[in-house]
Amino acid sequence: MDALPPLAATPAVTAAKSTSSAQGAASSSPGAATAATTATGAKDTLSLSPLAASLKGPSLDLFNKLKQNERTLLSGLVDSGKVTGDDVNNALMGSLKMARSTAFSNGGRMFESLNRGLFARAATATADEMLKATDDTLARRKELVARLGELDKNGQGGSDDYSEILRALSGVEPGTGTGQPSAEPHGNSRANAHLRQTRIISPYYMKLGDPFFIRNGEEEAASNKLKDAGVSLSSLTDAARGMGEDDVAGMVQEQASHLAEIMRRNGR
Repeated sequence: MDALPPLAATPAVTAAKSTSSAQGAASSSPGAATAATTATGAKDTLSLSPLAASLKGPSLDLFNKLKQNERTLLSGLVDSGKVTGDDVNNALMGSLKMARSTAFSNGGRMFESLNRGLFARAATATADEMLKATDDTLARRKELVARLGELDKNGQGGSDDYSEILRALSGVEPGTGTGQPSAEPHGNSRANAHLRQTRIISPYYMKLGDPFFIRNGEEEAASNKLKDAGVSLSSLTDAARGMGEDDVAGMVQEQASHLAEIMRRNGR
């Protein structure tokens, strides 16, 4: 049987947004980019505040997803000199990585929770079955995240329905129980031992210290600096939930395709 090689590289996350995205940020918050088109339409003149000049790619995307009061708070902190634009950029990137890590860990748990029969016959499971299980799991997570967004939009963020959806996103589906081994890639030795036995049919695998998930020193320091300045880091991570889920879904689909090739070469 072919050995499963380490993950060579994680998919790149979109690094930049169009001028229209910057304009969207400008119209909804202080400190965001502003763009004005000349009368001739030949050139765009871009004026950037200290914060907007520092926001890049995914960090700008996440900033645009924050609530108005959160954007105002961050802009005010930069304008006052308590934090820098680079601090905000790094902290937002760190929050996105935390959201990815949560989506990946919980997604792995959900994959097993929804497909216990597949794991029970891991030795005979086929590539097509694994791919279908992957698609079903990702579709379920996308549905749950969409429902959370609707509840939040309707001011029901603290409702019982919201809490139940968060529980389902954690990988604990109603009726599945909690006493089964976890497919989570982190945790105690028992969980890791179970993962080693079954990972051949799960596309949820990662290399240790993967920067796609793990904050670097600058991002961690910036997060602590914002926390000390009164910013709720949990609110930043919550805002990053959808982005994290999308990033992980792309990664998992790529790894599922790679795993399917290995399984087929081994007659499965």
